[in-house]
Amino acid sequence: MTFATKALSALAWVAPRAAMARAHALGALYASRSYDGAKLGRRGESFSDRNSSANIEIGAALSRLRNRSRDLARNTSGGRRVLDVKVGHAIGSGITVVPDNGSDAVDRRAGEAFDEWAETSDVEGVLSFGGQQKLGVSGMYEGGDTVLRRVRLRMDDVRPGQVPLKLQVLEGDFIDGFRDRAIYDGIRSRLGVGLGDWDRRLGLWLHPQHPGDLSYFGQAFVSKFVSAEDVIHLYNPLRPGQVRGVPIFAPVLLNARDLADLMDAVLIKAKTEACFSAFVETTGEPATGLGQVSKEPAGGRRLIERLAPGLISYLNPGEKVSFASPTGAGQFEPVWLASQMAFAAGVGLTLDQVTGDLRQANYSSLRAGKIEQRRLTEQEQNLVIVPQMMRRVTGWWTDAALMSGVLRPRKGGYRWNYVLPAVEPIDPRKDLEADILAVRAGRLTPQEFIGSWGQDWRKVVKDTSSFLEQIDKMGVVLDIDPRRTSQLGVAQTPPGEVNPTDPPKAEG
Repeated sequence: MTFATKALSALAWVAPRAAMARAHALGALYASRSYDGAKLGRRGESFSDRNSSANIEIGAALSRLRNRSRDLARNTSGGRRVLDVKVGHAIGSGITVVPDNGSDAVDRRAGEAFDEWAETSDVEGVLSFGGQQKLGVSGMYEGGDTVLRRVRLRMDDVRPGQVPLKLQVLEGDFIDGFRDRAIYDGIRSRLGVGLGDWDRRLGLWLHPQHPGDLSYFGQAFVSKFVSAEDVIHLYNPLRPGQVRGVPIFAPVLLNARDLADLMDAVLIKAKTEACFSAFVETTGEPATGLGQVSKEPAGGRRLIERLAPGLISYLNPGEKVSFASPTGAGQFEPVWLASQMAFAAGVGLTLDQVTGDLRQANYSSLRAGKIEQRRLTEQEQNLVIVPQMMRRVTGWWTDAALMSGVLRPRKGGYRWNYVLPAVEPIDPRKDLEADILAVRAGRLTPQEFIGSWGQDWRKVVKDTSSFLEQIDKMGVVLDIDPRRTSQLGVAQTPPGEVNPTDPPKAEG
């Protein structure tokens, strides 16, 4: 109780009318100071304003959100398109892992060994490491979270020179969400995640099989705790303390489902209009009993139930024909467009990316529209995918490679860079000229410029040097060689060589 409220209560004992007047004035003052969004009334009845934690909200809704999101991706073109576009931008054909240890020999050895392992990293023998990246990120978008499990192999299980490590990608369904708000085997757990001091992640409670796989019916189905050292929990936390992720479709599920139903209704309506339906009304005698069967006389006219071009049919007395007249489509296109725009904004994409409609697009609108989307993708890459998945996997691989003797111990350890997929330019010429100016102005380093195109700059420099050396040896002059041809296409002489068309220099 505030001081003003206490004073009003005391005043009410001796001067009720004065206290009432002051209470009204105080209420008006509070109303003028408060936020409109916090006021009570009809306009605020649609808000769900419970003061609950992220884990309370997620725990009650995660399973249904996950199932509905998967249904949206399975059965609607928009849901599938969103997943394809977002995963394509975040992962592309795979984030490239490049060693960066300051020694060409060490980097070459580590890079070759990692690339060889990446081709067969899947314990199931289906995907490469790039494919597992795609599968893990797609599962995070669609279901809220994904688990990557480290599978340690024995030295007898691999050939000499191979790293004894495999990865297994699991859906978030494997996490036992019923291990919640209690202590199991001495581990405090929240939604299947084991927590230690300061909510540090200790591991995950994982089911032995997928809970929705009926082929394992009748087998033991008790989740087991797996240490955080052997699992990667890939998810995008949106609130402090959040231990599980939510699907990207969560804010737009109802809108997307209504949009899909609208499209179905419009298509069915169009099919109905194309049918040219006709109805025959008969004013004959009503039926006199239930279950009676009447037959046409042998000489009666056969009933016409289908229309055909040029058909002439005679009707019996009392019969008439009426044709179906469906109503118009109404405001379909504005409603469809507004719903698509809201759907695209809710999943962090632009309208043209969701619909593929580029009829109203030009260079400026495409470039401006992609800036925000690229920033969101860069956030997910650098703040979620790389630290949670890529660094953990390269750490696992380095440990296994050192243990098996594929790599030699180094005092400073092994460092890795992660080359993200290139962003394809909208207008290659304009974008490339802008990038070159940025490098010349010092805004970008040459290494950053080459890396932005999804390439390892060391490999590019090495390959370019080898190429130029080879064409010089063979006496080949190409227009793409900047030592021989200027940007304007004019021939120029490399340093140290004499152009035969130049006048001789005067002696002395």
